[in-house]
Amino acid sequence: MTETKVQDFANKRILLVDDHTHIRTIFTSILNGLGMFRLSTADRSDRALSTLQAEPIDLVITDFNMPGLSGIGLAQRIRQEIRSKNPRFNPSIPIIMVTSFGTKKCLMAARDAGVDEFLAKPFTTLAVAERIDSAVNMQRPFIVSDTYIGPCRRRKVDPILSGLKRREADRMAIMNEFDVERNLMQGDAQILIDIAGYDELEETSTAAITRIGEITAARAQKIRDGLLERAAMSLLKYAALATAQGKLEADMVEMHGYAVKQLLDLAGKDLNLSNQVVDSLERAVAKRTRVRDVA
Repeated sequence: MTETKVQDFANKRILLVDDHTHIRTIFTSILNGLGMFRLSTADRSDRALSTLQAEPIDLVITDFNMPGLSGIGLAQRIRQEIRSKNPRFNPSIPIIMVTSFGTKKCLMAARDAGVDEFLAKPFTTLAVAERIDSAVNMQRPFIVSDTYIGPCRRRKVDPILSGLKRREADRMAIMNEFDVERNLMQGDAQILIDIAGYDELEETSTAAITRIGEITAARAQKIRDGLLERAAMSLLKYAALATAQGKLEADMVEMHGYAVKQLLDLAGKDLNLSNQVVDSLERAVAKRTRVRDVA
């Protein structure tokens, strides 16, 4: 371990969840040996969730098999918090799953629950350090979709795969591709803001806004950003509403432009605030839809 990584570990706040006292003791000893002293523990998943709401945690290490809500259930509950209107803790927090059942079935269950790393028992201090380093310092893009919430699961390079690659050797290429897409979306968001500043919004403006919404939605899908995609779909819904009403509101167009910019700035940093931004867009469009229906 390098001195820098040891220092990085020392600043992390860990929540250890295991129903066996001796396992918690062993883990505490290992983590302390790695310079990690900011440690909270829980013997059940419900108590772990209470700790997450009460304390700012940077990493969860949980056992796979526990009475009551299992480690898989705990991971799923943490990830599902992103769908809450008012998330009580960070749903993208890194999660390491620990188990003595190192089977493919267990691995797939943990992966599908949104777990970042998998640690099989018996484990060594080096194995623990490597999993923590990977989960905390090499986080993969966070995915929010209808069927899955968690770190991007694709790591293997497949020459016939059309999507983004996920091996360590491809990290820079991936980040560069993400940067290109985000820069393009930043530019389109600025166009929305500029359109909103026109003295008069015409029919051609609505067509341009619709096109920007379609392009932004496609780019959001490409980088697998569900919140940006929701913002784009909100813009498309509003553009369709404005077309039907024959009236385009500058403040709504501007609101969507600034929202996309804010989501791009917040990507991977504050999911709670990002959710609030998207919720505000959807509420604003829904309000205007209701007004139209009443009229």
